[in-house]
Amino acid sequence: MDDLEKSVVESLDGAANPRLYPYLPYILQDVWELGTDPGIVFELVQQHIQITPLKVLDLGCGKGAVSIRLAEALDCSVLGIDGLPEFVSDAQKYASKQNVTDKCRFETGDARIKVLDLKDFDLAILGAVGQLFGDIHQTLTIVGRTIKRDGYIILDDGWIPNESSTEYNRCLRKSEFYRQIKTAGFEIVEERGFDQGFIDEANRSIFEAIKKRIDELIQREPVKRTIFEHYLEVQKHENQMMATEVICALWLLKKMDEPNLTGFLKE
Repeated sequence: MDDLEKSVVESLDGAANPRLYPYLPYILQDVWELGTDPGIVFELVQQHIQITPLKVLDLGCGKGAVSIRLAEALDCSVLGIDGLPEFVSDAQKYASKQNVTDKCRFETGDARIKVLDLKDFDLAILGAVGQLFGDIHQTLTIVGRTIKRDGYIILDDGWIPNESSTEYNRCLRKSEFYRQIKTAGFEIVEERGFDQGFIDEANRSIFEAIKKRIDELIQREPVKRTIFEHYLEVQKHENQMMATEVICALWLLKKMDEPNLTGFLKE
């Protein structure tokens, strides 16, 4: 299993360069909602999950935007896990500010390891964490063990059209994507697609905030200019892919069968 720092950077589109890890809190200091849209997650939960109190696991929780939104609006308890202690600290501070510390617990750690000892959640959230656990089948199989029978997973991800000639190793082809959901023992309750124009506009705004901080880092540490500039190029490529090739969506999935973990856990 790759080390935590490399995994965190890769999940944030950093080309898996662990040398970026200590700079991520600075680079992303102006971005609060990392990954998934808290409003849409809340809508899906409110419309489809009638469990009270709701026990939620937020893997790769970032600064806690989704966890705190659910805690504010629902009778629930939330455990958020992230690999960056600065993000966890921000989440704890905001939870206190919003008076939901009694509902939210945030921990720093490697979600790939912690998830093996967690169980009995009603809902697990995977908010654009990338290939943290492997492909879709591996991810749903492993994370599926943390939720109860008939529990739910919210997955923020995307696929490439079957007919596309583009090679992109961060996403599966459409047919394989949906096949893996089914073979992992889940059914789709609802799918919320995102317009590529909307995605592009949102990513442009985030990119400008990131670029501002990257420029500051280059001025401060010019010897690492190549590392910082490469991060920006990776961001540009990812944004271009999501604006033109990748079909992004949010899926609410319900666990139907007990999946088999044999062969999926990595050393």
